Amino acid sequence: MRSALARESRLAGELTAMAPFGAIAARFCLALIFLANGLGVVDQSRAASELAAHGMPTALVPVFMLAGRALQIVAGTALVLGVRERLAAFALAAFLVPATLVAHDFWASPETERAAQLVNFLKNAAMLGGLLFVAFREGLRPS
Repeated sequence: MRSALARESRLAGELTAMAPFGAIAARFCLALIFLANGLGVVDQSRAASELAAHGMPTALVPVFMLAGRALQIVAGTALVLGVRERLAAFALAAFLVPATLVAHDFWASPETERAAQLVNFLKNAAMLGGLLFVAFREGLRPS
């Protein structure tokens, strides 16, 4: 019994010592999709057509796409570097919620696309959870 408690205590100490590295890795993983979108690694032509299909004036679509890309690059980079990470997480969350509701409205999708849209909606919900964790976790200095 003591041996198990000692091992558990030692493991807890080792994990605590590694926590800063885990936080860096977590922020990097969370920011990766936003950086890929912002840098154009992920094709955004479908996102642009979805904006227009949901009623955005065609002339404004490129403006909103560029603004979204800029936000994702700036906030994603800040998140990775740990610079004003709460603000970065809030900014990305504020971008993610409407983007998800417009791009992955599974409830309005044709039956053939519904499952895929639901999966993407749920993935974005998981990303939102990660962003909210960063934004609200204790122990961070205010930013």
